[in-house]
Amino acid sequence: MTDERYEIRGKIGQGGVGAVYRAYDTQLRREVAIKRVLTEGGYEDAETATKNLLKEATALSSVQHPHICTVYDAGMDKEGPYVVMELINGKTLDEMVERGTLTYEDFREVAIQSQEAMIAAQDLDLVHRDLKPSNVMVCWLPSGRFQVKLVDFGLAKFSAQPSLQTIDHGDAVFGSIFFMAPEQFERTPLDRRTDMYSLGAMYYFALAGTYPFNGDTAPQVMASHLQNTVQPLHEVRPDLPKWLCDWVMWHISRNMDDRPESARVALEKFISDEASAKNEGAASPAPSSGPQLVIPQTSTQAATVAAGTRLETGTAPQPITPPAGGRSITASHSVRPAAAGGNPLTGATAIQPASAAKPTTHSHPVTSTATAASQTTPAAAPQAAKGSFFSKMSNTTKIVLASVIGAAIIIFGILIISRLSANNETEVFNKLVKQIEDPTAKDIPTSEEELDILLKSLADLKNKDRHAVLLRLQVAKAVDNSFNPDRKILSYATTDAISDTTRENLFQILSRRQNTDVISDLLAYAADHVDQGSSRVAIEAAAKNPKDDDFRSYLNILRISENSQVTKTAEKALQSVISNSYNKTTLTDQLLSTVDQILDESKRLSVIRLLGATGTERARRKIETSLKSDEDGLRIAAAAGYADWPNDQPFDALITAIESEQVPQVRRSMFNSAFELLTADHSHGSSSEAELKWMTISSIAQTDSDKLRIISHLVNANAPYSTKTLEAFTNDRHSETVKDRALRALDKIKNR
Repeated sequence: MTDERYEIRGKIGQGGVGAVYRAYDTQLRREVAIKRVLTEGGYEDAETATKNLLKEATALSSVQHPHICTVYDAGMDKEGPYVVMELINGKTLDEMVERGTLTYEDFREVAIQSQEAMIAAQDLDLVHRDLKPSNVMVCWLPSGRFQVKLVDFGLAKFSAQPSLQTIDHGDAVFGSIFFMAPEQFERTPLDRRTDMYSLGAMYYFALAGTYPFNGDTAPQVMASHLQNTVQPLHEVRPDLPKWLCDWVMWHISRNMDDRPESARVALEKFISDEASAKNEGAASPAPSSGPQLVIPQTSTQAATVAAGTRLETGTAPQPITPPAGGRSITASHSVRPAAAGGNPLTGATAIQPASAAKPTTHSHPVTSTATAASQTTPAAAPQAAKGSFFSKMSNTTKIVLASVIGAAIIIFGILIISRLSANNETEVFNKLVKQIEDPTAKDIPTSEEELDILLKSLADLKNKDRHAVLLRLQVAKAVDNSFNPDRKILSYATTDAISDTTRENLFQILSRRQNTDVISDLLAYAADHVDQGSSRVAIEAAAKNPKDDDFRSYLNILRISENSQVTKTAEKALQSVISNSYNKTTLTDQLLSTVDQILDESKRLSVIRLLGATGTERARRKIETSLKSDEDGLRIAAAAGYADWPNDQPFDALITAIESEQVPQVRRSMFNSAFELLTADHSHGSSSEAELKWMTISSIAQTDSDKLRIISHLVNANAPYSTKTLEAFTNDRHSETVKDRALRALDKIKNR
């Protein structure tokens, strides 16, 4: 069939399991891209290769979006399976970064367009799982604006529930390790937050010109991801707004729960933070005087991102500009990176020890005393004067002069000793850093002096070995019982002399060391600095080991803080404590005694949401009352509380509230909570009870988006109740989109 309709005009590229060709569609008279599977290598047989290729076609054909590569056709011919896709003329994002990191204005476009693309994919429960710069194409529209398109959903699949990372028969993880999330290395379930991590790593790369998680070997790169050793973006690009750097770093959080839960949430925060910064008068990077017109010639070869490759770039930010003859709409500026260097311990420029200078002696032959006296040379005259001067000195003057000379000798000796000591510290530092080259190293014996050297080195924010230092601190183990490494790290972290960045780094190290002895001190620091960013990191560190005894401390921080990020972090910590507690009744009592004392509405709503996680009867009564409140916000909070309920008990109450709710925003929150209850990982009763619940929520779904979510879950669940519920979406009460999706879902279940 391809011979009849498509004319192959050359190979575009080739990956591990497929090749892409430029072709011409003779029927529609347009250029297209055709992807074929390479059956030898990558898969054990052609059948598996065919299945995966057609899976890709199905996934892509379900997403129609201007920022996602469009699939036109798919089929089989004598050469095997193929997929016909939109041909995109442009450059990959890594090719753009080769010529310079992105400016603020261009990155804004890349971020918004890529997030919009992922919103469309995530609405269909599609997880890409292989997002990286080489899978992002930048092309230009006739207007002069550039357009971002995501390509190659070859590893993606529909999955309403978390899915396991695909591995090949050699147990090798697909995708580029520089942009893969930690859970992909750990073979744990993946979801949309996995893609958010990859997006964040890609954003960091586009702005910094280096990989956020790097190494000389694949194990080192994996260890960097797993230990989250990354230099904060605002240190690499101080010309960018701090909120923007924090937004990127949010995506690459080690724990999935600490990342944006979806692209929709991430994009909303981006727009909100940008607006807040403008309202607060924050200066945005100034654009250049005019748009650039011509792209400098660059290699068409994409940047290699294989394991063991390190991308080094000192290129200043450059605007994304169209090919020669085009006109760029966005205006951008360039910033030259500051020169970096210096001693890794002190941050100062290293001073090389001077060679000992040998004094030059001038000898004059003297034939007799008279001759020497009568023929005084310029060199001999000072000598004579010197002898005359010292001979006339008083004893007191000689003593004072001797004291001064002696002091100078002592000072010089101290300087020499200090220099030797510094050299010795440098040797020790280098030895300590080298120990972490093995990514599996842990519990490395460390003396108190060595720990001091490591902590001292962090004072230099430009320290090129900063990542290694933090790794080394993480695995330091005391050589004896004379000191406690965690206490020492905590003491250094809470001093006023260090930067907030270093403080936050050390709090994160403490959280990974998981020593519960420092939790109370971390929470005390958080309460004393409750409106600072470091307070948030201290709370996160303490919450790694959630305990009932700390519940009141977290609750107090939530109550007194005026910083929304700190408040949100405290709420998450409280949720962790509730989730791990065996005495939820006591925690419920503490929440109920606090909720009526809080005047701030947002904090009161946080406490109501937390009550839902306890699942106690007293909590249910309080939420039930809130669900019937006249306040919209209170009803939304009550619905959110029920979403976290440990079983389906609140389902009927939510359905009743949905049916009578008149405010669209509140109704949607209630519907989302009911849906989350039914998809949560707990028992939903017998098969007939579960079927009744799904039929009920299907009957009250109003928007196509909600109906498609239900269909997507049912086809993946493949439960006894799936078929009957899906059939309810095939009648004429629903749109053609919904009916078509339901029919395809029924066919898929039937063919399994």
